[in-house]
Amino acid sequence: MDKLSLVVILGAYLIGSIPFSQIITRWRTGLKLYEVGEGNVGSRNVWHVVGPQWGVLALLLDCLKGLLVYWAATALVPAVSALLAGVAVVLGHQFSIFIHGRGGKGLAPALGVLLVISPLSTLCAILILGLAYLITRDFNPSVTVAIVAIILLPLLFRQPLWVPAYTLALALLAGLKKWLDHAHDSRVWNSHPWQGEANPGWVPPTNQSANPPGDDPSAPNARPN
Repeated sequence: MDKLSLVVILGAYLIGSIPFSQIITRWRTGLKLYEVGEGNVGSRNVWHVVGPQWGVLALLLDCLKGLLVYWAATALVPAVSALLAGVAVVLGHQFSIFIHGRGGKGLAPALGVLLVISPLSTLCAILILGLAYLITRDFNPSVTVAIVAIILLPLLFRQPLWVPAYTLALALLAGLKKWLDHAHDSRVWNSHPWQGEANPGWVPPTNQSANPPGDDPSAPNARPN
């Protein structure tokens, strides 16, 4: 591997490490995102802790990381190195050096990468996600359906086999990160869950009533105990 490829891959990791969700949350509330809600440094946690519009902004910025990194890499280095840069930007998001190795699950930057690799099938998978959520009103199974779709749809569009294989690899990275974070996320949820009826889907919000009235960890300038 040449020096330029190494620089691009390292740069992809560093760009992926920019924790937009944490930056937005810290700016708007003063909170550390990995200490509240579901404990994940991702846009869905921002949506519930800070507000829907900020969650959408975090999602767009994280997706843009993957899109721009992979797009730039394809113009600078060979195809294999560009694919490794796509993995690196996801790993940077998952294990950010700027927040002590914490990070999100990596779905948003992976989505950005896939929008460059396979735009039509990726957009169809996003549409399927929306339809699944309208039917189930449950985020987790909707995402599962969309992930299966985003892996299989390239075959329907007659794309090379490496496209679904690469997509599967990114999905497995997200699944591995979810497994690694489970204990931490459960611990955070049991201390400072989202307010209201929403829950992450992996543990019931049994202790939401433990927060006294007015002690809302999602309120601006609130601090975890």
